[in-house]
Amino acid sequence: MLSVRGLTVSYGAVRAVRGLSIEVGAGEIVALIGANGAGKTTTVKAIAGLLPYSGEVRFRNRLLTPLAADRNVLEGLAIVLEGRGILRRMSVEENLLLGTYSRSDRAQSRRDVAAMLKRFPILAKRRNVAASLLSGGEQQILAIARALLSKPRLLILDEPSLGLAPKLVAQVFSLITELQADGLTILLVEQKARQTLKIAQRAYLLENGALVRAASAKELLTDSAISDAFLGGGHPSHQMQQEGRGNPGGVIRDLA
Repeated sequence: MLSVRGLTVSYGAVRAVRGLSIEVGAGEIVALIGANGAGKTTTVKAIAGLLPYSGEVRFRNRLLTPLAADRNVLEGLAIVLEGRGILRRMSVEENLLLGTYSRSDRAQSRRDVAAMLKRFPILAKRRNVAASLLSGGEQQILAIARALLSKPRLLILDEPSLGLAPKLVAQVFSLITELQADGLTILLVEQKARQTLKIAQRAYLLENGALVRAASAKELLTDSAISDAFLGGGHPSHQMQQEGRGNPGGVIRDLA
């Protein structure tokens, strides 16, 4: 579904991503993992059409062009950026309606917004509330729900667990697996590497803007060298330090 070859992105004289090549197959969860500054966010922003780049990005066999995010959305590529990117002064329902802006089927779009509110009861309860008043977890679900309303074939999630308490992180990861079960293809950027590798099929490990390792998620999860260097070596205390940070938010949704 997605093929990236020799992707290079620079900020002035600084080369943030260097010759990166990745593949994402239909129906997969593919992870980009690595430390802060590894180039993960820059990579997905370039793929989504938000940054200039050199190299080749193909989506559904169509060659994409840099800085063409609106066109990419029409092709079925959606991204939820780190920090969620919701319009805080607008209501929950207004934010959801914005997710349908690229669609021409207005009546169906309205029905899809209603269906999304039904799917996420916590959003339905706050449909007329300003997005700024939602908890961190609720804002993340709103951002994902808004992206889903564009009817994407590939959803890019950039640090969806950022700033969330561990219980809410688990709920977000559960939602991601649910979306895959619904047939959605997902490219997932996360620092919570261990949890990410448990739900992904394949993963790419980045360091300093370059690809360090590409393998199945299971292989990376059980590789002791990778685990010691990037996943905390499996020690519970270290894992808590790395993954237990966050601002406790409200309940995201009832997954039952």
